[in-house]
Amino acid sequence: MKYQKLNELSKSFKNELNQLYKDMDNPIILQGLNIANLPNNSQAKTAITDRIVSLRASSVENELKKLNLSKEKIKEINSNLYDYVSKFYIDRFTKMLNLISQDELLSEFEMELLWGVHRIGIAITNMQKVWQSHIIDGINEEFGLKFPTIAQAMKFIGDNALYQLSSDGLKCDRVYGAVVKDGSKYKMVPYITAFASECEAVVSEFENTINSLKPLAKSNQDKAYIIYLEALKSAFNERDNDKVISKWQDAERAWMQTRSAIQIGHPLEYYEDAYTHAVALEWDIRLSSRSDIDENKLKNNIKDSFDKIYSQIEPKNPNMVSLVHSNIDKTQLYISTPMLYYGAEFNGLFSAQVVPNDELVSSECGKKIFAFVDFVYQNSKAKPFMKLASEIFDREFLNYGREILFKNEKIWKRVYEISTIGHEFGHILFMDSDSENLMNIGGEFKFIEEYKATTGGLINFFLHEEKELILPVFYELIKRSIGLIAWQKVVETRAYYCEVLIHLSLLFRAGVLSFDGVRLVVDFNYQSYEKFKNLALQNYINLADFYTKKLNASEFLAKFAYFDGEIYLPTDIEVANFVKYYYSRYEAIGNEIDESDEWQKWQNA
Repeated sequence: MKYQKLNELSKSFKNELNQLYKDMDNPIILQGLNIANLPNNSQAKTAITDRIVSLRASSVENELKKLNLSKEKIKEINSNLYDYVSKFYIDRFTKMLNLISQDELLSEFEMELLWGVHRIGIAITNMQKVWQSHIIDGINEEFGLKFPTIAQAMKFIGDNALYQLSSDGLKCDRVYGAVVKDGSKYKMVPYITAFASECEAVVSEFENTINSLKPLAKSNQDKAYIIYLEALKSAFNERDNDKVISKWQDAERAWMQTRSAIQIGHPLEYYEDAYTHAVALEWDIRLSSRSDIDENKLKNNIKDSFDKIYSQIEPKNPNMVSLVHSNIDKTQLYISTPMLYYGAEFNGLFSAQVVPNDELVSSECGKKIFAFVDFVYQNSKAKPFMKLASEIFDREFLNYGREILFKNEKIWKRVYEISTIGHEFGHILFMDSDSENLMNIGGEFKFIEEYKATTGGLINFFLHEEKELILPVFYELIKRSIGLIAWQKVVETRAYYCEVLIHLSLLFRAGVLSFDGVRLVVDFNYQSYEKFKNLALQNYINLADFYTKKLNASEFLAKFAYFDGEIYLPTDIEVANFVKYYYSRYEAIGNEIDESDEWQKWQNA
């Protein structure tokens, strides 16, 4: 009951924020406009509202580019907006925690845990600024100029040992550190060395939190959190580059033993850094809630789908099969609400997540899947309809999706389960302990891995179809595949952009989509679904074969997309023409709201 009240409180705080989409002359939005030096027009206000409410930076970047500002000026504005947004949220979280404390909803230990996470979060938010400046805006820009392709950069990273070692003594696929200049040379150092004062402040807050929690710990779960926080402190504080990964593996083993409704999210993902895969400074509380999902049925279906595809490929890999089955069986599924968040998450939140990424830890402990169903659902309903969608799609197609969003919550959530939770389980499939290291020779593993994940969820649906969900699932795939073209030039989401280039190639090949240079035609029916399904199934079998043989991911990507020196584009000419057209329209009108009364009509439906 107490967690339900916490969920309701978090939801009310988020709904209050979502109302800003209906009040874009609010002082909160106007102050953001002022900080960004953007004109007071509807497009700029939409972009700032997106930055504050949805934590999306790309909308603002699109508006800033129209002003022909220098790269340095755009970085400065982005940094100032990060400061504004982070302070705005931290102040709101402080108010929320005071309310929870006054209502005495939680045990003393749980309340102190939330305050501790909050204090650590403030320190991590400060550290994120130097992380962004040094890694993304510094070293990575330098590498981008120095190396024409990611493959050349990856070779340089390997030759110069710009990595950290896993506990088995091999190169790890990620780092908790940064490349620094040492004269004319480069070297990899841990976060505590690269960002000394900021990281030491984080370690100090861990120490304070652990000390305040120890006297309050009563249950085994309380003690599990203390063990976990101590392991995290040790990981952040590790100065020996060769021991950093082992310390983080210990922290994630401890994290897998924390199973209460209050779940902490620590640095887990590494999408932003295309070169060394520096793990981003995520930090949050996700609050678990009750779910109607039949977890056992879902897991059994996923394993059955995996086995059916695996039976069609050679050579066999019993170790990989064992790891996949074990990871699925041991997966803990949390239907959650993001409650408190800090650091890198002020630049964007996840719609779902499967972690840890460390396959050694997962082989021992499994994984956690977090799905933010209600959070994403409320956000989807709150966002105004955009002019770009109305220009690209016909009204009938859009209304099909809007009917589900506004009038059939049950169907919407089932589609989320199939596509988004299915995507997270899809990451587990065909993954061996060394898959990423061996397949990432060209630095493009993530670009096909996101496709594998989404299509893994789709394949599971194809093999366990429910008639009433066929068109809703198909609609979601089409709409998402086209919408994510907008991420063409966003480096940290390039993996998702490349993923949809593969979906689009198959959708065009199946005749679901066609483009004459002016107009997109969508053939949205059961027959076109069947054509696409057959192509997607065969393509997934080919991909599974690639994974089983642990081949260079770049070779699979090259069948569908190529890098032109700045962006990735489809190899198919018709698809490429549409992608270029859509992106040009996104640059021109991406933040324009559909001025018809459609959104208001559906809000009142």
